[in-house]
Amino acid sequence: MRVKFFATIRNITGCAEADIPYRETAGALARSLCDLYGEKLREKIFPGNVTGPEKFGPEIIILINGRHVSHLGGPAAALQPDDRVDVFPVVAGG
Repeated sequence: MRVKFFATIRNITGCAEADIPYRETAGALARSLCDLYGEKLREKIFPGNVTGPEKFGPEIIILINGRHVSHLGGPAAALQPDDRVDVFPVVAGG
């Protein structure tokens, strides 16, 4: 699967995009990303959630084919091998 990283998430991963082995759900993909890129990313995606994440943290935006993952079932959202996944930090400003 092709996963793209933006802004400070790109700084954490050290790359703009990556090919990740296919995972069936957004949660499984997110756990794979955390295993690959480490605790700093895990704290953004699953903050303080040590035992099997049931939801994503408030400081992360995950889009599947341009749609926010929260509208698709959160971590349980089904993925297809050709889906486009984008990972953003929440950004505020004025």
